[in-house]
Amino acid sequence: MRRLIYFSPIPWGGLYQRPQHCAKLLARHFRLLWVEPRTRSHPAPPAARKNMDFLALPVFPSNAKSPAIRRLARLGEALPPLPALLARRQASKLRRALGDGDPILFFGHPEMAPLAEIFPRAPLVYDHMDDVLGFGDPPPSLRRNLELLVRRAALVNATSSRLAADMELTGARRVMRIGNGVEWARFAEGASLPEPAALATLDRPRVLYLGSVAEWFDFDLLFQVARSLRQMSFPVVGPLRPELEHRRGEAPPNVHFLGARPYSEVPAWMSHSDLAVIPFVRNALTGAVDPVKLHEYLASGLPVVATPFSPELRAHGGAVRLAESPVEFAEALSALQAEMPDPEHLRRLAAARDWERILAPLVAELLKL
Repeated sequence: MRRLIYFSPIPWGGLYQRPQHCAKLLARHFRLLWVEPRTRSHPAPPAARKNMDFLALPVFPSNAKSPAIRRLARLGEALPPLPALLARRQASKLRRALGDGDPILFFGHPEMAPLAEIFPRAPLVYDHMDDVLGFGDPPPSLRRNLELLVRRAALVNATSSRLAADMELTGARRVMRIGNGVEWARFAEGASLPEPAALATLDRPRVLYLGSVAEWFDFDLLFQVARSLRQMSFPVVGPLRPELEHRRGEAPPNVHFLGARPYSEVPAWMSHSDLAVIPFVRNALTGAVDPVKLHEYLASGLPVVATPFSPELRAHGGAVRLAESPVEFAEALSALQAEMPDPEHLRRLAAARDWERILAPLVAELLKL
């Protein structure tokens, strides 16, 4: 079985997203080495499993939750000896973990792109899943790494139309467009799971947001909507960035920040809610997003109201209500509560985005390399 190295932007034990789903599917066809950034906030990677080994490599913590640590990382990257020392350490650990042979290189982020130079003859694929240069103030090295990947890649996949256009402008030789998906059976059958205790204490109807709470989350809009719909509960389930912690104290009484939950519990949170929202601000970063949570909401049979932050939201047969202002958002939620869509119709729409189905063309291309 051929070796494949999956360079992930996130730890296996972090939020369960596209990288983990993609790696699990690839491990059916390749002997996969999952390489993740080593972080202080997540546990060590798991033990080896069938066709999968795991390796955590030290990196500059440019994406740390703490702004102070991010500033220190930026200073470290600017000191010439440190990046070289870090690169040698990464390369040594990677060679020991991999052994002999030229693998396929599969990058989910440009952070570790210089490691591709260890394998000059290995075919390289880049999965461009976010506007990586749109997160905060990225270090100069990230742009260089992105260009390095795109120039060398035999294939670039982009998860949205905007990202595909960006990759073509950057000089990609070949671009596919395969968006995000959902573990459909897990979410479609979520109603059989017990109601989470923290959710059971909240009055219905429950309007769920599930995902990271960061600079793209429109607190002002959600708070205004919640104040106008006091009969509804608004559970917000996901990690809250430390620098945004103060916003918790500004929330009206019917908005509940409940923290991150394990992926195994996510279907239960969705199946025991009534409506779902994606209240994102509109900017260059969110304009390139195909949100995983949208497909999970629909697979759970949840009607969705979202701000019109991305063109990808319009590709779901009208299943997503788009609303820009707080008044329009509240009206859309009230209208859905009054006349709820058929949940089975929403689940059928989501079935087309099952991970195994949508990633099959990408797997087929990898098997040709």
